Amino acid sequence: MFLWKQYSWEENESGIDTNTHHKPGDRPDVYTLVAEGGWQGISDAAVMSCQVKVVSPPRLLFAFIFYLSGRIVLSLRYKLSCKSSYTVLCVYLALFHSTVVCAQDEKLHVLIDEGRLDREISEVDRETTSSVHSVIEVDRLRDSFISLPEMLEQEVGVQIRSSGGAGGLSVMVLRGSSSEQTIIYLDGVPLNDASGGFVDLSLIPLNSIERIEIYRGSTPLALGRPSIGGAVNIISVKPDNSFTDQLTSSGQLSASIASFHTYKLSGTTSLSNNTDEVLLSASYLQSKNDFSFVNDNGTQFNLADDRVEKQNNDGVKHLSVLSKWKHRISKKFDTELRLDVLDREKQIASVNNNADVKTRLDTQQYNLLAQLNVNELWAKNTRANLKFSLTHKNEVFDDSLAQIGFINQRTTSVNNKVALQLFAEINQQHSQWKLLTALSHESYDTQSSLARVESGINTRDSAELSLEKITYLDQQRLILNLVLRYQAIFDEVSTVSNSFGVVTPGFDKTYQFINPQLGAKYRFNKRTYVTANIGRYTRAPSFLELFGGDGLLRGNTSLKQESSLNTDLGLTYTWYKPYNWLHDAELYTGVFYNKIEDLIVRIFNGQGIGIPQNISDAVIRGFESTLKITPSIRHSVNVSITLIDSINQTEITSFNGKVLPGYYQQSVSLRYAYSFNRWLVSAEADIKRNLFYDRSNLLQGDDVNLINLGLRRYFQNSNIDFRINNILDENIRYFRNRPTPGLSLSLTYNHSF
Repeated sequence: MFLWKQYSWEENESGIDTNTHHKPGDRPDVYTLVAEGGWQGISDAAVMSCQVKVVSPPRLLFAFIFYLSGRIVLSLRYKLSCKSSYTVLCVYLALFHSTVVCAQDEKLHVLIDEGRLDREISEVDRETTSSVHSVIEVDRLRDSFISLPEMLEQEVGVQIRSSGGAGGLSVMVLRGSSSEQTIIYLDGVPLNDASGGFVDLSLIPLNSIERIEIYRGSTPLALGRPSIGGAVNIISVKPDNSFTDQLTSSGQLSASIASFHTYKLSGTTSLSNNTDEVLLSASYLQSKNDFSFVNDNGTQFNLADDRVEKQNNDGVKHLSVLSKWKHRISKKFDTELRLDVLDREKQIASVNNNADVKTRLDTQQYNLLAQLNVNELWAKNTRANLKFSLTHKNEVFDDSLAQIGFINQRTTSVNNKVALQLFAEINQQHSQWKLLTALSHESYDTQSSLARVESGINTRDSAELSLEKITYLDQQRLILNLVLRYQAIFDEVSTVSNSFGVVTPGFDKTYQFINPQLGAKYRFNKRTYVTANIGRYTRAPSFLELFGGDGLLRGNTSLKQESSLNTDLGLTYTWYKPYNWLHDAELYTGVFYNKIEDLIVRIFNGQGIGIPQNISDAVIRGFESTLKITPSIRHSVNVSITLIDSINQTEITSFNGKVLPGYYQQSVSLRYAYSFNRWLVSAEADIKRNLFYDRSNLLQGDDVNLINLGLRRYFQNSNIDFRINNILDENIRYFRNRPTPGLSLSLTYNHSF
């Protein structure tokens, strides 16, 4: 489907239209549009021409109507209930649609000559989705000593909570939603498991990634099950040369040395011909993470006992390997096989930084993906994708000397998951239909060295059926997305006894969710479009929340699922005019409002034992904006602002009206890059304020004032990158008593062949 973003007026320097040979001013109501080869969604073989008559009344009037009605909806939203807000927004979209449809006095004619979509079948169509999203092309930072969590945090609405140094635990917060409420995908396969619910982003090396797609607040159907916070889809690296007539090869080697005895070595190589693509990528990271920090001995307001120490027992050794093979059977069929394996040995520091601590957490995991792409199912406009995935994860938590917990323990956790997913789409002239169905089986087993702790195998089976209708109206300026999802989850939890001798009997539990989602995207012109979304999303509690583990975490079998009604409204303006005073620019501004019911939080008693409970309802609302400017080819500026206001609506008086803990309420980031000759200079600044560790808002987290500098020198087939991170030398504690490194240096050498 060809949209306004893919069109451009072609003019030469004198202002003469090169296709019609007349000045644009001669016919102000008629323009000839052509598709440029290489625009996203159209191959070089695609040929398109059309004539568009400027509609009347002017689009400026429609923009004003949309703006005015949007202000009314936002004002009503804070005064009405969730159900009323949903109704108001639906009526608003219907009224706006009836307004713009009356302007359709001309049809948009598109001629396609054996054109082919560049987008993979199972990937999200970012041109038609109304979900607020941003895309990170990893190529621009792959040559630097930077991790996946650090790259994600550069995007608006994203916050990363890290513990310790390189390779330490890193979880993601998206628009104020917790890491359990945000699903992380690898090539469209969810990495979140039923055991813990969150994904440790430090386990995924950056050299194995092609790009990252972040969807805030709503989840496109192509990614499967919905989530309260949104979704992140990580696309694995692809060969540089795809399906060439001759055998071609390419590769890259990278070596880094950094502060705190940190070393990293990575490499990627690929082969390709007209039927096959083979890729192999590997990475190894090792660090002692012996950075210095101020230890306050647990007495924040008593400066007399503070002392500077080096972090103890925080080292890491992390090996990861990714291999891919893609085979083209014919023009209609192709297959892909991907296997990634990781092995990480991670030391766990104690709260008081005891030098004698030997506690560790070792993780081994592999993910297998096999998929079949059908480019023409029973007609040219019908495509399908079949995915089979298999995941095995083994974790060993060793605190045999009782240096972290209250008692000595050694726990082995094994998580296995197998899933099958079918995705199909039908492309028509004025609409698209998308279908997704998925089945999965997951098992979770724990073995403890403690005599009292016993647990069997716990299983979770899930089934999903989702349908989406995309409708194009007003000459494809207006796109409506209507999604309906059904999900059924069947849990079988075995009898478990914890370290305190408390026995929790096994049980079976069934969850059934129906999650509707409505989205709209209207393009006023080729530069400006607006999006609006509303939908309901639900999450079942994880196994860890249901029956606990590791001695310090107890379960609650009476937990209910948490659900949220999400709404957002955003405006995007783009500018592209080469060799002008402003080369390229993009401005996005949006607001969001989430109403969460039966929010699951972990409450800790006086002994430090955590028990999850459905405490209350909550409201998360906010404002986000990002501005990307390229004044010239040499300069680029990126500014992001996120403001979040959350309200805990609990029946407990001491917590009611408080801010939800776990994320910053104000966040500002700035990125600047300047290139000249063979040099690239970059500067980054991140400022965050107002984080609370607890629900009573008595324990306030550290403010963030990060400033980083980078310098890169390019050669013919290689480059050298030097970075200075955290110039102000601040040891930020995203988790209480878990500091992160201060000032650090890194040097990276990259070679391509």
